[in-house]
Amino acid sequence: MTDSGPHSWRRRRLLAAVGAGTVTGLAGCSGDDGENDGDVSDSDDGDEESPFLVDHPGDEPKDFENQHMCGVCTMGVVDYDDRNAQLAHENGDGMMFCSSGCLFAYYVAPEHFDGPDSEIAGVWVTDFDTGELIDGFDAHYALEHDERRADDPMGVDPRVYEDEEMAFEYVDEYDDLDEDDVITFSEVDEEVARIYRSTRIP
Repeated sequence: MTDSGPHSWRRRRLLAAVGAGTVTGLAGCSGDDGENDGDVSDSDDGDEESPFLVDHPGDEPKDFENQHMCGVCTMGVVDYDDRNAQLAHENGDGMMFCSSGCLFAYYVAPEHFDGPDSEIAGVWVTDFDTGELIDGFDAHYALEHDERRADDPMGVDPRVYEDEEMAFEYVDEYDDLDEDDVITFSEVDEEVARIYRSTRIP
């Protein structure tokens, strides 16, 4: 039997965060003033909060940094600069992701990933064509679902485009995709998120 309950998942995430914190702490020992230069949010109020939350202004994207880990799968986000994404809440908390597929999972179930009970202020995703970080609310997502066509961090992810025509051109290449497979962020729901991260969503 596999250990796959909700508590075991949270325990694995916590162990990953503790490991990352140890590495970050060791790196911090080389600093001159001993202060923490990272932007991981502190939680002193006793509320359960994800160890992957970062301080986020919400009005523009943050730079991805070495200490940032994906809030869904715990992978380092800087390793996936052609796929990564980020989200900001109105309360100043943010979450970084290795890919748009993990972003979708968090978006439909933030409480499962210990995200704050706060509205979303901003979303940024990496354009699949240009490699540039773009506004996720304005982006167009081609819902790729065939892993044989994918070379993505977590198996398969939606194809992200700023230009809607590029998204339509992508789905036109394949017989199993059509224009209904091009959506905007407002259309992301649990069914869509489960295409990419069904094992991560409760």
